[in-house]
Amino acid sequence: MLPVVQPDPRAARLERALRQEVRGEVRFDPKSRLLYSTDASLYQLVPAGVVLPRDAADVRAAHRLAAEHGVPVLPRGGGTALAGQTVGAALVLDFGKYMNRVLEVDPDRRRARVQPGVRLDRLNRAAAPHGLHFGPDPATIRQCCVGGMIGNNSCGARSLAYGKTGDHVHSLDCVLHDGADVRFGAVARGAVAAMPGREGEIAREVLGILEPHRDSVLARYPRIPRRVSGYNFDHVLEAPELNLAQLVVGSEGTLATITEAEVGLVPLPGARALVLLSFRGRWDSMDAIPRILPEAGLSALEIVDSRVLQGARELLEFRATAALVEPDALGVLFCEFSGDTAEEVAALAHDFAGRAPRLPGAPVPGVFLDPRVQTAAWALRQAATGLLYRTTPTRDIKPREFVEDTGIPPEKLGAYTRRFEEIVNRHGTTLGFFGHAGHGCLHIRVDLNLKRGDDVRRMQAIAGDIAELVVEFGGSLSGEHGDGLARSEFLPLMFGAEVMELHRRVKHVFDPEGRMNPGGKIVPPHQRMSDNLRFGEAYAAKAPPTWFDYSEDGGWDKAVEKCNGMAVCRKLDAGTMCPSFMVTLEEEHTVRGRANALREAMRGNLPGMRSTEVVEALDLCLQCKACKTECPVGVDMARYKAEFLAQHFRETGTPKEALFFGRIHDFAKAGSLAPGLANLGSSLFGGAMKAAAHVDPRRKLPTFDARPFRREWRGGRGGSASGGDARPTVVLFDDTFHNFFQSAPLRATAAVLERAGFRVVLPRRQVCCGRAAISKGLLDHAVDKQRELVEVLAPEVERGAKIVGVEPSCILTLRDELPDLVRDPRARAIAGAAMMLEEFLLSVPGWKPGRLERRAVVHGHCHQKAIVGMEPTREVLGRVEGLEFTVLDSGCCGMAGSFGYERGHYEVSRAAGERVLFPAVRGAAPDDLVVAPGFSCRSQIGDFCEGRRAIHTAELLAMAR
Repeated sequence: MLPVVQPDPRAARLERALRQEVRGEVRFDPKSRLLYSTDASLYQLVPAGVVLPRDAADVRAAHRLAAEHGVPVLPRGGGTALAGQTVGAALVLDFGKYMNRVLEVDPDRRRARVQPGVRLDRLNRAAAPHGLHFGPDPATIRQCCVGGMIGNNSCGARSLAYGKTGDHVHSLDCVLHDGADVRFGAVARGAVAAMPGREGEIAREVLGILEPHRDSVLARYPRIPRRVSGYNFDHVLEAPELNLAQLVVGSEGTLATITEAEVGLVPLPGARALVLLSFRGRWDSMDAIPRILPEAGLSALEIVDSRVLQGARELLEFRATAALVEPDALGVLFCEFSGDTAEEVAALAHDFAGRAPRLPGAPVPGVFLDPRVQTAAWALRQAATGLLYRTTPTRDIKPREFVEDTGIPPEKLGAYTRRFEEIVNRHGTTLGFFGHAGHGCLHIRVDLNLKRGDDVRRMQAIAGDIAELVVEFGGSLSGEHGDGLARSEFLPLMFGAEVMELHRRVKHVFDPEGRMNPGGKIVPPHQRMSDNLRFGEAYAAKAPPTWFDYSEDGGWDKAVEKCNGMAVCRKLDAGTMCPSFMVTLEEEHTVRGRANALREAMRGNLPGMRSTEVVEALDLCLQCKACKTECPVGVDMARYKAEFLAQHFRETGTPKEALFFGRIHDFAKAGSLAPGLANLGSSLFGGAMKAAAHVDPRRKLPTFDARPFRREWRGGRGGSASGGDARPTVVLFDDTFHNFFQSAPLRATAAVLERAGFRVVLPRRQVCCGRAAISKGLLDHAVDKQRELVEVLAPEVERGAKIVGVEPSCILTLRDELPDLVRDPRARAIAGAAMMLEEFLLSVPGWKPGRLERRAVVHGHCHQKAIVGMEPTREVLGRVEGLEFTVLDSGCCGMAGSFGYERGHYEVSRAAGERVLFPAVRGAAPDDLVVAPGFSCRSQIGDFCEGRRAIHTAELLAMAR
């Protein structure tokens, strides 16, 4: 177990002192410390505490007080470090929540001033209106912070054009170990002797240390595009001006903490074109790289291997993109050309593609000029880390990130990669790879199960062998991701004893007591790279018997452990994952934070299934399922939350609000017997009812329809269809919400299906999918409902009928959860027959919806986006003649079933909708249609967008003539 009970009395005294002076948040509780004990690396170290500073004054106070109490300090941005830089037994400063702004964009000087916690994506959004962007673009562009990029000296896919982060850093405002403010910027070398203040003292001491060893430093620093290992001594010695900001760049927080940065911006290219080269040989692409690099206009030269493509084919989001390349490709090069005009880059791309088959390996080229296709291709490349995780034979074997960042002269990559594979094979394992081929920086992941001691020892041995190989080829141990805990041990091989001693002495100038991000990062004494592992030989997690079937993952514990810490769930401005984090900016409310909490409960570091800490972490999970698709490793937090709640209630009892929301079908069925009376009771006693059910008093409860749809259907023509009707039969699934509360979408769906030539029937009796019960953790009740559903629907499916649903969350429960809760082959057959209306209509040959001269804004349901995607909706609406429509990238509406109704969720629910959806609806013209297939989405729009009524997709299709 980890030391979550604070063992150091200094930390308790520091906590009290911080609470008196810091305006931001101070957290020393076990849960917070565990959540910050990991990043995207192999390592886990529990911090002394966590501070979320609001401003530079908080940062100064934190450093000063930490120094007074003898506690180290560790600055952290997105926590996406792959070498362990952002974990340690220190006071962690998380800049992501408050110090996350773009302070200024100066388009004339092409500069921006930013705080360290700003997302790179947000900096680019601020610069884009001026035709500018920040050049380096790591794969974590949506979730990484600029401060972390500076700390690592990050690069990215387009480093051929833009180099490293350090090439764009002009000045840094920093705080030193004792809380002193400094500003590092360019100074003429002749003016260093007269520089005032701490900056002058540090500059003179650093130059006094390095200048006598100039020849040794320059001899040991490899002249390659991607040297990130060690401190930037070569820049300090060779640049025309002295800029100590360049020494802080890449120092991983071991010298100073950044509070503000002035960075350079570069023009956005007018156009880009992409050529994908499919190679049938594993390493043939490496031989082609020297021939490709001189190509005019080349701005990126990236690679993914067949395993990345294999993982992509398993994910809905990337399946179509993976099909762009040859199915038997063992390696694919992404060759991007940039220029001023589309015509220019198209000519460059086609000319290159015409010559490409004569390259070594005779690749098959494909030219892609459509920006949407290019964006999709780059999204696949950016997700490569997670996609590799999908390709190992068992969940305990993972593609590990310990020798995955070497920088080699690009012309030597062919020989280097073959030698690399020989080493890995000699140690009895395998590898997968992707990376920045054009600059010789490959991310080669080695498959290991670090829960086994022999694999830990194998990792240590492979790391040593690869370090020697890197030095032999004149390379760098790190080409982008930094040294951290993973590579610092081997820096003496690369730099030698003399240069390593210079590292120690320079750090002493900045940090004489060794309190800035200590633990052997860059500067000795180094830890062994196989120490302090998150998953090591002593790791043990125990999951209780589960309701869901997790056999595909090897168990619930293995499913939770899929989270690799890359934190795609920390993105803010695209997609759906993770709606609560987009609002709160809390690590606890990321998918990563929740997975970490669950894992620590299973390990015993939190109190198991009784843990209130895990309940708190899961409380704001809207169960949108976005992580099932948008997380590259497919963490399904909606399912894990349902499982945990069921386990928790089994041990602690089920709260009444869970019973109210989870058994909504039973309550609705009872209320529908006298809907007028039920509505009257709701209006008269709504306040008491809301209080009893823990419903927020500001919410409007849904009202019952005068007649449930099923009762209306029996009395109309739909219920009297002749047994001799020759039309093919479709089963219309009349879900709880639309049957009892809002039947218009069911009527519209029936009309559209009948117009398409089908006989529409309802299940012989109304059955519930169990969606609400699943969401509230009432899994026994859900299974009972689903077993009944299987008995009713299985005969229809056996007769060949398809089941078409109106409510996305209900019909997709049949696709997703049903087979894993009711382990019955008939359940799997029902899952295969369950379809959304749009999917079904697209399967009908020659189906045409008609004409509708209107405009519409379309908001997709979260489960729809996660399991089906929005393409069927786009294609169906695209067939409506005269219809102009926009599908919003609006994420989650914020209602999410019962979530938005529940007390304590109102503000988060509203804020989720205000992010994109509500402004888009309010900004639509009065005559524009607002389309939302989800019952809860339409309810949310009705609550917060006064005067607007959203309709179901089926209602729009029914309007077409």
